[in-house]
Amino acid sequence: MSKHSHWAKIKHDKGGADAKRGKVFSKIVRAVQLAARDGADPAANFRLRLVMDQAKTAGVTKNTIERAVLRGSGQDGEGIAMSEEIYEGFTPGGAAIIIHAVTDNKNRTFQDLKHLFNKFGGNLGGSGSVAWQFTKRGILRLPVFDTIVSIAKTPREDAEMYLIEAGAEDIVEEDGGLTIYTKPEELKAVEERVRAIGVVPEYAAIDWVAKDAVEIPEEKQTDFEAFEGALDELEDVNEYYTNSL
Repeated sequence: MSKHSHWAKIKHDKGGADAKRGKVFSKIVRAVQLAARDGADPAANFRLRLVMDQAKTAGVTKNTIERAVLRGSGQDGEGIAMSEEIYEGFTPGGAAIIIHAVTDNKNRTFQDLKHLFNKFGGNLGGSGSVAWQFTKRGILRLPVFDTIVSIAKTPREDAEMYLIEAGAEDIVEEDGGLTIYTKPEELKAVEERVRAIGVVPEYAAIDWVAKDAVEIPEEKQTDFEAFEGALDELEDVNEYYTNSL
């Protein structure tokens, strides 16, 4: 299984250059707007709460988040005409990729992506061409286990069982923290159980997780990285997931 990257990307971009940070902010704000279409109250709209938390982690200001919620929910009198689109294909070097886009012009987004795949030697496929290589899973990123044990005032084994009883399927210590994997429908219960003991998740979302990982050939690594960089620059691309190591 390739390592989860979305949380790490948000954390890294938070301290990046102003221009790059602005691009990240713009994408997250659009995600907040889209989620707010199902209700402006994060207490009743779990998806909205998740993306609002991501926005805070990335450093988006409270006023900007609130304006995005008002616009997405239509409370500002304007509203938005955006849709979510999923694209699938293969990157330079042969890794499978799923791209989640938030767009107000599907034709533009498709043409932009088609251009990038062609430019860097990838292949934009049809629906279902690579999705079978991924599983949708709930993901929680938490501080190190010792922090949880300390806050909950319980032995490590009991802390693990507490998370498993709530719906955690896998608990993995990686990159200096703890990643918890759940079924998508169990994410809310696990996230709320974690908060109940005073631990604030660093990241929570329902993402595409690769079943198996592939290694990009060395001679294609430069093209692969350039392709990822170009995807990051496309405002319509909200997130993408690959099965690359």
